[in-house]
Amino acid sequence: MRFDYWMSVLKDSLWQVTDWRNVPADFNVELRTARLGSLSAIVEDMTAHHSLRTKADVERSAERSYHLFVSLKQAWAFTHLGRHEALEKGDVVMIGEGTHETHVPTGFQGVIVKCPESWAQTWLPDPRVIAGRAIRRDSRWGRVLSPMLSQFTPEFVAGSPLPQGVLVDQLGAMLALVAGDADARAMPELHAKTIDCIRQRCAEAGLTAADAAVTLNVPARLLHKALAAGKTTFASELLQARVERAVALLSGAASSGRTVAEIARQAGFANASHFARVVRHHTGQTPQALRRAAH
Repeated sequence: MRFDYWMSVLKDSLWQVTDWRNVPADFNVELRTARLGSLSAIVEDMTAHHSLRTKADVERSAERSYHLFVSLKQAWAFTHLGRHEALEKGDVVMIGEGTHETHVPTGFQGVIVKCPESWAQTWLPDPRVIAGRAIRRDSRWGRVLSPMLSQFTPEFVAGSPLPQGVLVDQLGAMLALVAGDADARAMPELHAKTIDCIRQRCAEAGLTAADAAVTLNVPARLLHKALAAGKTTFASELLQARVERAVALLSGAASSGRTVAEIARQAGFANASHFARVVRHHTGQTPQALRRAAH
């Protein structure tokens, strides 16, 4: 009965989570909450458990929000947006919409700030930039964000000498700074992943930067930014990848049994004439000449 009641409270206070494992017979939880302007400040004390917010839970959620977590006492772990993170006391993480898993030890105590999606987007063009990524307590902005968030208990919020609007804006400004750093750090890795994604999917005639961004689970603007940092563009990389694929197909042993138009389609070109012009521009030879040279 205690656990069933907790499920009901959790749905109303945070979000719906229905898949719980390794729950002890003496399961116990205490939840304290208070309004913080348009946000909610929550302190959670609970028994060890492993929980999974499923796709069905996400689909049944009535509201979209992001949740900032910081542990006040112990280490814990989570998986979100394909990223697994082990967090120490004081590390901060933002968990957003989508499935996630948490592994929590006995005696866990954490502060959670629930942020409506509309509020998060006023400070972050796309909150997914930092969602699921640990913000270490000893990192550049973690040294400021961690103690700030740790103080946002319901008791502090109720008795704060500062207007709640000031606290809320201060938190938003800190998240914007964290996101700016996350953008910069992600550039080299994202650039490499984007190039690899383009090469793998270049045969898709209608491939767009938005499609690649969905595959990589990043905002399209960030994908373009990463390519620009490497002094290139999505269009030029896609064209280069298609030309390389075309040359490989034309040079392959099986090319003699295919028409140039078929090879063009297999390389991602919708138009055979355009294919021929592009190949000649990049290689100095026509597709037919490349095939003759190879065989």
